[in-house]
Amino acid sequence: MTYVQYPYAVLAQLGANLSDISERLSTKQRGADDCDGLGPGEQQRIQQAIEDFRSTWKTSVHSLIEDVDRWGGLSKAIGDMVEQFDAQAAAALAPSSGP
Repeated sequence: MTYVQYPYAVLAQLGANLSDISERLSTKQRGADDCDGLGPGEQQRIQQAIEDFRSTWKTSVHSLIEDVDRWGGLSKAIGDMVEQFDAQAAAALAPSSGP
């Protein structure tokens, strides 16, 4: 069995980065509206093709955004949990400075 170790700060940062990607994907969905230089029939066909493509993939993009957001939240939660555990373990193992 192979064990992989990641610093908890990296996991927390990965979570933040994935959440940022999810946010960007959500806000950057735009269609192509400008078809300058083409004839009216060509513009209409291109815009219809773009709209057909977007509607076909809209569900997939939404699912991708949700998955990226979930993985980001999970990664951050794991990083935070490991950081808290390490701090508690270090405090419990520290030599007491008692009398």
